[in-house]
Amino acid sequence: MSVHDPRALRNAFGSFMTGVTVVTAVSKTGEKVGFTANSFTSVSMDPPLLLVCPANKLSSFAVFEQCEHFAVSVLAEDQQHVSNTFAGAQGDRFAQVDWFDDEFNTPLISGAVAHFSCSAFDKIPAGDHLMLVGKVERFESNEKFGLGYAKSGYFSLGMEHKAEDVAHEKCAQVGALIETNDRLLVEKTDQGYRLPVMDITTDKGSRASLESLMKGLGGEFEIGQVFSVYEKASTENFIAFYRVDRMTEQVPAGYEYLPLSSLNEVSFISSDLTSMVKRFVTEKQNGVFRLYFGNELEGEVR
Repeated sequence: MSVHDPRALRNAFGSFMTGVTVVTAVSKTGEKVGFTANSFTSVSMDPPLLLVCPANKLSSFAVFEQCEHFAVSVLAEDQQHVSNTFAGAQGDRFAQVDWFDDEFNTPLISGAVAHFSCSAFDKIPAGDHLMLVGKVERFESNEKFGLGYAKSGYFSLGMEHKAEDVAHEKCAQVGALIETNDRLLVEKTDQGYRLPVMDITTDKGSRASLESLMKGLGGEFEIGQVFSVYEKASTENFIAFYRVDRMTEQVPAGYEYLPLSSLNEVSFISSDLTSMVKRFVTEKQNGVFRLYFGNELEGEVR
């Protein structure tokens, strides 16, 4: 693909999973400025150096171009609002978040995973950005999970770990969204379609049980990440659904493959399956899969 397609190039860069930071500085007149950046890199341990890259078109670019000190706050997984605030351009950003000054009077974001207070070590023009190298003068960190970003969406390692723990320890059933060649494997019943599901035995967790289910269906397969973990009101137990790629076209007895393009018109046996499959189709089209955690009616999608 041509490098002259900026949107495609930006999407390709965006496929690299990163953390999210807010970079801050203070102008010579005392104005506090900041921007959201996932282009943050550690450079050296001796001396301790890091790198951020403000864009030339940034409204506060001149401040970073001339600054003697700046700071980087690595955002925690519950600070998506902070990221969005400093990625936008409306109002006083610092009035919308909690912050405090470091010893150089540079603002740091409260509740962040890590803070780095830096002196400007080097400034290198690079195309439409400035490579701003900072020498770390002070830093602090904690054990929180950081906010992740990839493919134009946030992700949370803490939420994924929680979902995996619930799936392994508390789920009574496990199911699968089994896909091959843009088709989903479903089972037709008198009440509507349903997805492959099995009870989790006491001596197996969700993933091991899912492996047993897949081996029973036959063919080669690869189990992916958890797609949904939720509590069913009828049983008061949790069920976990994983994404599974099936490498063979073989159709197990009692099942059939339906094109993803037709699934929004298909009637499933329950509303939770209907909404989950619709989300699966949408996220497949967008190329970004997210995780749902909650119950049949409400929860979080990240």
